[in-house]
Amino acid sequence: MSLINTIVVAGGTHGNERTGARLVQKWMEHPECYNSLCSAKVDLVLANPEAVRLNRRYRDHDLNRAFSQTCLDVTVEPQQYEFRRAKELNALYGPKGADTKTDLLLDVHNTGSNMGYCLILSARDPFTMRASAVLTQEFKDAWIYYQPEERSASPYFGTVAKADVCIEIGPQQHGTLDAAIFEESERLVKRYLELAEEWNRGELQKRAPIKVDVYTQFKDLGYPKPQGGGPIQAMIHPDLMGRDYRELKDGDKLFRTFDGKDILYHGESPVYPIFISEPAYYEKDIAMSLTVKSVEEW
Repeated sequence: MSLINTIVVAGGTHGNERTGARLVQKWMEHPECYNSLCSAKVDLVLANPEAVRLNRRYRDHDLNRAFSQTCLDVTVEPQQYEFRRAKELNALYGPKGADTKTDLLLDVHNTGSNMGYCLILSARDPFTMRASAVLTQEFKDAWIYYQPEERSASPYFGTVAKADVCIEIGPQQHGTLDAAIFEESERLVKRYLELAEEWNRGELQKRAPIKVDVYTQFKDLGYPKPQGGGPIQAMIHPDLMGRDYRELKDGDKLFRTFDGKDILYHGESPVYPIFISEPAYYEKDIAMSLTVKSVEEW
């Protein structure tokens, strides 16, 4: 990335993830909170206002699964609200691809999992890597999750921009606000804007590389179910619940059935689970995402 001229700060992509939605609403009412932090043009967007109004994740379809190029290129007017909204957002801040109007998109989310301040990068972009590494030093519970995406195929809102960070914050119950989390999240988003200004001045590039732990997407793991489908047969094991980013080895306890039997993990080892028991992922049959850990200099 060269200069960062245009930045979008988004909240409410999922309507019941209140931190980002309320942050954007606050900044819309009080632009002095952010407009002196960087020289780039900063746009604020409540991505899914209908879902925010309903205090639900989405109205008809998950908005953050509606931004693949295939979805955006559909010529027939979509019936589902979120697919129409995705087209509107793409027109405002894209179009997705090389000609996009947006250099950087910061999309603020919440999770019920014990993820801290998870900085999700979908590409190895020089600015987002360097800035995120700085933030892992400045915020005691900040983590880097690398989820490589082929941008045209990716369904996520952030990929309409040249570069993006999905800021996933938890644990926080969906539909609620937490004052301490809100204030720390606001400070983190502000730091991204300040670091964008450092980048534009050529200062961030001159900082010494920072050694960081990088958790890279390996695969999603579903809940045990009967052959042919049906209700889940087990829960996250108590020894694993809340232990996001912690090592999981072959033979470790993974699930517990409803009659108290333990199910062990067998597979590539070690792995590091995240999004453990995320409430919104029950409908997607995802019990957790498994990552592999590396130590890199960014």
